[in-house]
Amino acid sequence: MKAFSKSTQWILALAVLIAMATGIKQYQQHKQNQALAMPDAAVQQLKLNAAQSQLKEIANAGHPLAARLIAEQTEDKQEAAKWYEKSAEAGDQKSRYQLGLAYLKGTGVTQNAQKARLWFSTAGKQGLYQLGMMTLKGEGGAKDQAKGIAMVETAAQNHDPAAIYTLGNWYRYGDYVNQDLQLAVKHYKQAANLQYVPALQELALALEMGEMGLDINPAQAHSLSEMAGHISHCKQDHTNEVKVFD
Repeated sequence: MKAFSKSTQWILALAVLIAMATGIKQYQQHKQNQALAMPDAAVQQLKLNAAQSQLKEIANAGHPLAARLIAEQTEDKQEAAKWYEKSAEAGDQKSRYQLGLAYLKGTGVTQNAQKARLWFSTAGKQGLYQLGMMTLKGEGGAKDQAKGIAMVETAAQNHDPAAIYTLGNWYRYGDYVNQDLQLAVKHYKQAANLQYVPALQELALALEMGEMGLDINPAQAHSLSEMAGHISHCKQDHTNEVKVFD
């Protein structure tokens, strides 16, 4: 049998390497597609089962929920920010909101109002309140008071408790709107029903002191204060509506 020339041998070796590289790439793409196709319920189950290695594997493959779950679990703020960014870049709006907060407060990242505003602008309804407040104040970009107020009002209509509470403050002190204590109390109660701690605390104090036209009610004031304290220290989700007030 005639031996191959050296040039032919190099060509054959190169062809083998190309075939191997193509096979590896196809396998990696297949694994990535499998990870990205995993239903959110299955990803949540990995969290419940404490299957951290599997969770990280699909998070590294680009699964947005997996990356966010890792971010939520880690106590290292810088590490959390990295996972939030990975999730945010993959399209997760909750992570975009959390990344906006991180840049706004400088938590785990260098504080940067422009980046905070950018991420809030891509976070959908969840980012509208913070985006409105930044627009109102001119943080991280152009100042537009009318547009900022409108954003906050829309966020309140979308049941954002922080936006509702902020409107309560505006009506209480006459900021950006005409002062109206009844509307202030109404908004505080709406936010309190959404278990928003600052609203619960404001109402507790008002009921204790008889402020904003409310009658003094020590028992209800104590109950609201206790509820606020529990929510502040509880790790469970407290975003659902609870009818504290009618």
